[in-house]
Amino acid sequence: MRSRPTLYGYPISHYCVSAERMLAFKRIKFDPVYVSYYDKRELIRATGQDYVPALTWDGKVVTWEEIPDFLENRQPEPTLYPGRTRGLAKTLENWGHQVLEERVWRYVVTRVPPLLRDEVERWVFEELQTRARGPWSVLEERREEFRVDMEKHIQLVEEMLQGRDWILEGPSLADFGVYGGLSPLLTIGEEIPRRFPCTHAWSQRVQALGGLPARWDGLPSLVVPTPVGPE
Repeated sequence: MRSRPTLYGYPISHYCVSAERMLAFKRIKFDPVYVSYYDKRELIRATGQDYVPALTWDGKVVTWEEIPDFLENRQPEPTLYPGRTRGLAKTLENWGHQVLEERVWRYVVTRVPPLLRDEVERWVFEELQTRARGPWSVLEERREEFRVDMEKHIQLVEEMLQGRDWILEGPSLADFGVYGGLSPLLTIGEEIPRRFPCTHAWSQRVQALGGLPARWDGLPSLVVPTPVGPE
């Protein structure tokens, strides 16, 4: 019988969302394990490190940055790099995680605590985010500013997708990286504004790849429906 990998993570992480969608795309069944925002003991015991996502498979620990190429080598089809687009796909994946996600995260960060499992996790999350980003009240006051900046970057995604079903020649690492970057907006339950119809339709295609998304110990799934919202 073929072994079954385990994915450690949590649904507010853009890298975890990307990893889950890649596994689904390649139709690799796996066991999701929820990792608390503040308690990494089980993760450290299993993987020897404290970052998520982390994948374990046949005794091998695969860290977040190694997951795409590990999966590509383990199961080449369907490929993450259609049409010899490895370099471009990796570049766009990086943009999704490092540029787009930051614009989305600034807008959503004060809406994340209700999604966490208990009061301790919520307190730790808010404390660490405040240390990194400044007073919670200021983040709330600047949400409109952050929304405008976020939507400028969603517009770039919209332009990538004009007349296309996928960012490159077919589903690729680029789609999973950019979708991961957008995912915090969807995870908190907000909708893609109506003026980005290509992005909305594409996000539904990404969500549909490989069947139903993973659930993490009874928590909401990593991907959520994205009905078109008001402008």
